[in-house]
Amino acid sequence: MKFVNMKLLNGAVIFAFTTFLMKGCVTQTVCPDGLYGIGCSEACTCVSAPSDTVCDSEDGTCSCQPAFDGAVCDKRDFTVAVSSLNKNVYEGHTLTLVCRTNIPVQDVSNYRVQFTLPSLVTTYGNLHVDDSMDVGEYRVSLTGISMEQYSGTYRCTVGTTIPGEGLVSRYNETVINVIVPVPPSVIGSVKSTSSSTLFAEWIILSNSGDSASTTCTVQYKLSSEPQDWIIAANDIPIDIQTRYLIGDLSAYTDYDVRLTCENEIGSSNVVELTAIKTGVSYPESPFGVSTDSIAQTSAEIKWYEPFVRNGPISFYRVTLQSSKTPLTVYSTEDGSHPYITIDSLVPDTTYDVEIYAVNVDITGQYAGPGSNEEFSFTTLPYPPSSPTAVSAEDDEQYCLIEWEEPLSPNGILSHYTVYYTVRGLTETDNVYGAIDGEGSIEVDAFTFEYRFSKETLKSYSRYDFKLTATTDNGEGEQCICDSVYCTTQPGAPEEDVITAPEKAAQSSQSASRVTKTTIPMTLNKVSSRSGPITCYEVVVIPLDKLQDLSGTKPNEDFPPENITDYATSGAQPGHPYVALTFSSEEMTANTSTVVIGDGSLTECSDSPLTNGTRRRRRETEVARKRNAENGPLRSGVLYSAFVRVYALVDDNMVEYASSSYMEPVRTKDTDRGPVLQGTIAATIAVVLLMGTMGALILVCFNLGNRTPTSDKIITGKEEEAEAEFDAIYVNTTSNGNHNILNENQTPELATTYDVENQPIEDTDVDHVDNTQTQVYNDNNVDDLPAYMADEESDQDGGGSYVNIPRITDDETLQTEMEEQTSDTESGMENQLQ
Repeated sequence: MKFVNMKLLNGAVIFAFTTFLMKGCVTQTVCPDGLYGIGCSEACTCVSAPSDTVCDSEDGTCSCQPAFDGAVCDKRDFTVAVSSLNKNVYEGHTLTLVCRTNIPVQDVSNYRVQFTLPSLVTTYGNLHVDDSMDVGEYRVSLTGISMEQYSGTYRCTVGTTIPGEGLVSRYNETVINVIVPVPPSVIGSVKSTSSSTLFAEWIILSNSGDSASTTCTVQYKLSSEPQDWIIAANDIPIDIQTRYLIGDLSAYTDYDVRLTCENEIGSSNVVELTAIKTGVSYPESPFGVSTDSIAQTSAEIKWYEPFVRNGPISFYRVTLQSSKTPLTVYSTEDGSHPYITIDSLVPDTTYDVEIYAVNVDITGQYAGPGSNEEFSFTTLPYPPSSPTAVSAEDDEQYCLIEWEEPLSPNGILSHYTVYYTVRGLTETDNVYGAIDGEGSIEVDAFTFEYRFSKETLKSYSRYDFKLTATTDNGEGEQCICDSVYCTTQPGAPEEDVITAPEKAAQSSQSASRVTKTTIPMTLNKVSSRSGPITCYEVVVIPLDKLQDLSGTKPNEDFPPENITDYATSGAQPGHPYVALTFSSEEMTANTSTVVIGDGSLTECSDSPLTNGTRRRRRETEVARKRNAENGPLRSGVLYSAFVRVYALVDDNMVEYASSSYMEPVRTKDTDRGPVLQGTIAATIAVVLLMGTMGALILVCFNLGNRTPTSDKIITGKEEEAEAEFDAIYVNTTSNGNHNILNENQTPELATTYDVENQPIEDTDVDHVDNTQTQVYNDNNVDDLPAYMADEESDQDGGGSYVNIPRITDDETLQTEMEEQTSDTESGMENQLQ
């Protein structure tokens, strides 16, 4: 059964139909469209579109297929949102506002979308609704906006009619800031990322334009060349990237980089980035490889650096390979020296060489291609090994060294070298001392022995020998042959170590003066390096007036058998004799003084050796006891001498050696003392007066004729005259006054004659009165003035002469002259009495 109810709703009659289903006692009411609830008394609030919107009859729930994305079915759920389409709103540009709601346009009351602007009246104009598709958006566009008028809060209001509520309005607001537009401001930097790329990046400090419309441009050029800028990239949008990689650049090259950015307002300033160098790259190949100083186990390799380096060469890599060795890599310390010395190589081996230049930076190592020239070298073979079977045969006359060929010649032998060192036998402990000589002898490659004559070796020595072999590859190592040696027996010293005797230096002691029968002589001790010395001999040679010793040698021209004793010789010219002999023990000091002609008798014996072998070297004679008589010399005779020493070489034989000759010395003709003769006082007075006048005359004469003299003795003929004068004669005034000539003074009035009675300019007079004296010597005594010619008296009364030995000490000479003058004055006083 159905019942129909009627109700007046807003003046309209509404019919409700109720259906009763008796079975199950269930009832159901179906309301007309737009109503729900009991008796269909409630109005639905569903949107009017789309057409399939359904309102639930019981609770009024709206269900529909949304009109657009985000749309609602119940008008009570509608919202409003407003915004600007412009990300940045610039003065003078167009501002577009969008108002969004989530109900269809049919439900917007009278299309009521209202925009409220900051400084303008509410406007309904300029509304734009997209009629092609209802998406719930409503736009208004405002042109020619200004910052002052259009900056502020914008509101959008939307209204809809909801049953039971009437017109319902809702709104949303947004704040718009109008911007005065300016170009962008930018900073940037650049860095090297490889040998061919640079990386530029930048930061936009300020930009009033639209980021999407702001772009940047990167340019570059070579720093060293005034060329146009090259554009690496332009129109780079800043909202996408703020960096750029510049590529296809040259390695290790300086570049300038710059940057500009622009927006819709204008361009930024030009940013000049710092000039920068690209990274290093692979250098080209070294060239011109060669070798220097190739040896057995080393070689120096050199080359030229690459033409294109692509950076500073960090180091060179050198590889060597041979058939005997694996590939070996060497490196130089740096790239500034294109050479390397390689050690530890294998002799007689060929090596292939390759050179690489290497650049290094923070990005890694860059080794260029190897040297494009094939190059190899061969090390030298080893020199020969040492000779083998080296031995020494030591006999009386010779030292024989023998050997055999090396086990490894390593080539063709050119020669052998025999090296030797010499050590002397010490006297004190009979052991061989330090090395005091060395030498070597080369022997051809086909000879395997060398014989040393012991006459050529040093006496009293041990000779140690070493041997080497030599090829074109060099000299080999010395043999290990410590026991290969020979020894030599004692012998006389080498002649060059025996110094000639010398005339002793004169002093105030009478023993040091040459007299008519004696000559003082200085002897030097002789080294016993060649063997113990048994005896010394001093051989005296009286010389004829014309005898010349030059061109003679004591050992050859005056052997022992030609030397006599004093008794036989008689110290006559042309008859040499042994004046002194003494043992080495008596020669205690390095220098000794003896007097030849003092009448002494000496002896020395050649003591026998306790062991030794007979040999003959230099001059020898039978060992014996030696005696010598040192008899007085002859006056006025020229004498020379030499020293001869003897060394016992076995029990019966001695060996001797001699010094060179002593410079000849002449004995005096006579010894004159101070003499003064006078008999009466009147005669003495005349003598004194005449002497004074004579002295003055001589002074005047000599001042006009003498030249400056030195203190070196000059003789007229050195071969015939004695080497120096032995006495001087001084003319002294009658009153005994005299002066001593200082060493630094010049005896202006001194006149000296040689043996030919000729005046000479230089004299050996060190101490002569330079104002009142005249000088003579034994050789020209006959030329004395008449008043001085007689020793016993002063014939003319002009004075007397005094015999003064030549000495070098001023004080001593002064004393002697004073003593002699005093004696003269005393004699005069006695005669006066």
